[in-house]
Amino acid sequence: MKKSFKDVFSDVVITILRPFINFLMKREITVVATGDVIEKDREPFILISNHFGTWDSFIIMKNIKKHIRFVATEIAYLDLPKKIGMGILARTIRKRVGKSDYVATKKIFEFLNLGYSIGIFPEGDNTFSGKTLNIYKNTGKLIKKAGVDVVLCKQQGGYISQPRWADYFSKKGVVHTHTSTLITKEELEKMTPLQINKRIKEALANNDYDFQREHMFNMEREKRAEGIERLVYYCNKCQSVLTVFGRDHDMFCSKCGKIGTINEFEFIEGNKYDNLVDYNKYQYSKIEDVINSEFMFVVMLNEVNTEKLVNKKIGRHRLHYKDKTLTLSGKKSIYKFEIEKMQFPVNTMRHSFSFDYEGLTYNFTDIRHQFVLYEMCRYINGSYKKK
Repeated sequence: MKKSFKDVFSDVVITILRPFINFLMKREITVVATGDVIEKDREPFILISNHFGTWDSFIIMKNIKKHIRFVATEIAYLDLPKKIGMGILARTIRKRVGKSDYVATKKIFEFLNLGYSIGIFPEGDNTFSGKTLNIYKNTGKLIKKAGVDVVLCKQQGGYISQPRWADYFSKKGVVHTHTSTLITKEELEKMTPLQINKRIKEALANNDYDFQREHMFNMEREKRAEGIERLVYYCNKCQSVLTVFGRDHDMFCSKCGKIGTINEFEFIEGNKYDNLVDYNKYQYSKIEDVINSEFMFVVMLNEVNTEKLVNKKIGRHRLHYKDKTLTLSGKKSIYKFEIEKMQFPVNTMRHSFSFDYEGLTYNFTDIRHQFVLYEMCRYINGSYKKK
């Protein structure tokens, strides 16, 4: 196969832009890269990494000179600058999270045949709490079929530097990466998809708070607790739902007051749980209490045109949750979504929550409580990563 004009154009543009992108990235985050350096002339491989934030695809390229075609969630394309940057310049392979996608799979093998390597984040989403998420069950099947080396770039420190939920990121963040060949194509021949998944899951496993305990970097992050309501939906002191919020460095509950302070090393003082991985594990153990509760907040409701990948803005609505049903009330419309019918939930960036419902795709934006909706869907409907 011969590279198309679009592919050649993308390769040239990315090569030119790469130093400028790295310069911009250095203003927010320093990458300390160790391990193998992957040269341009290496045979095609599949690159895997754990997922922390928007800089990930650039961070993990620090030691990699070969052109990569990354697989990216199609919901990210709803943002016009990302549609241009990801779709035209970077030639990413768009895929809807959780869905079988023949077109995306076909593109992966086309790019491998053209000599490109493929970049995959097997978790499919970047972590809200700082611990690696489960990977998709079909990852091993895809890699087995590809039959190429699997290269791992393990990241540590990215979440602590720039927590996904936070309103303010550190300007002195540090990410450590280590690049190595995880599985050779010869090893793949002897492995089952389940064995491949197991190897990948173990290799990606990371808890950024454990990493931080070893290094204790001072991130000097402003207003460290603000935005915490994107993650925390349950108060561990008075057991109330959607009452926790951040003010400066302090975590407050609107019912029982101050419940903790996030210190300069990103640990929580004055709470039973000194980190958000353990706090999140605790609050998820109370998810049935959340499901049996009642709450309200405001969102922007959009309907997604999945063919053109654009949001049709419907308008601001008050979201009222009760009895496993979301009722959205606007000036001119009322929508009802039964959680048991909400499929393929996706959190994108810090302020977007998408899902399929009765054949249509909807997107909530300007939202600060999407994580609770995601967790309720996951508990009620099961993990779509098993499909």
